[in-house]
Amino acid sequence: MTQSNRSKVDDAWNASVVALVIVLAGLLYMFGAAMSGDGLPLTESIRGAEIFDTRDLP
Repeated sequence: MTQSNRSKVDDAWNASVVALVIVLAGLLYMFGAAMSGDGLPLTESIRGAEIFDTRDLP
């Protein structure tokens, strides 16, 4: 019985880690696209987002 419970806990942790990795990969992709200057297509894909271009400010 203990082995079965341990297996279920391990499966839950594995699923949590996989979900966390997927979320972090998505955030890294969005951050990379924003930092590379490719903001317009990224922003157009996010409903209601606005671009604040501060590169030309003194």
